[in-house]
Amino acid sequence: MKAVSSVLLVLALVSLSACAPKVNDPADVQSVKQTMEAYTKGIVAKDAPASVAMMTDKTAYFEPHMPAMTGKDAVAKLHQMIFDNFDVEMTPVVTDAQVEGNLAIMHGTYTQKLTPKAEGAAAMPDSGNWTVAARRQADGSWKWDWIMGASDQPMPGTTADGAEEQAIVKLVLDMAAAVPKKDMATLDRLAAKERNLFEDGQAVDVAKATAEFKSGDIRIESDTVRDLKVYVFGDAAISTMVGETKGAYKGKDFSGPYRATNFYLKRNGQWQLVSGQSITIK
Repeated sequence: MKAVSSVLLVLALVSLSACAPKVNDPADVQSVKQTMEAYTKGIVAKDAPASVAMMTDKTAYFEPHMPAMTGKDAVAKLHQMIFDNFDVEMTPVVTDAQVEGNLAIMHGTYTQKLTPKAEGAAAMPDSGNWTVAARRQADGSWKWDWIMGASDQPMPGTTADGAEEQAIVKLVLDMAAAVPKKDMATLDRLAAKERNLFEDGQAVDVAKATAEFKSGDIRIESDTVRDLKVYVFGDAAISTMVGETKGAYKGKDFSGPYRATNFYLKRNGQWQLVSGQSITIK
């Protein structure tokens, strides 16, 4: 009786083993990797249909800094827009692919460069990571359930550690604090000598305004800042903000809120205001 039980146990284990899904079968792993190869070839060849051949109508597509998309037709439309406006270089590297039965997951890294066709426009390099989840179809082919890209580059207009943005924020706040104190040393250090200013669409005579500020004809009691946003592009930067000034010109009050856009350059390691535009908020 014990022998019969042992035989039955062995047969049951063999049966379960036969039913268990294959794990990391070399042929399956290679087939999954080939979907990324096909995707890359389609992108580089600017062939929108080929670039989505490994997708279905339910594929979820996540591109950095863009809304999520669903379905190969939506992705093909995006790719065609890119092909119409850019020359594309892309190199993905598969770092791992795992398959269990009819499901697979694959991830890796990428480098790419989009060069605008518009004359004189700068190329846009990028790099990062990607992950793909795939499913075996009834015909044996592998299709992507979803693909997600994650850029390791800073957002456009930002720096990797935010140090330059914080430097501009400090500049803005230091200038706002220096104005009521008539701290000309700070203002001269943070504003370029050749700066230009515009208020409500009119150019400001900077030399005259400076003289009137020093003489007391322009009196500013406070200058506060809110909603400050900073965008850095190498050695150039832009800030937008809402300010509130309390002051008077030759005794006539001009207090009130304004919206400003300022432009900065970095020279010898020092950021300076080079141009400013402000509009009164009615």
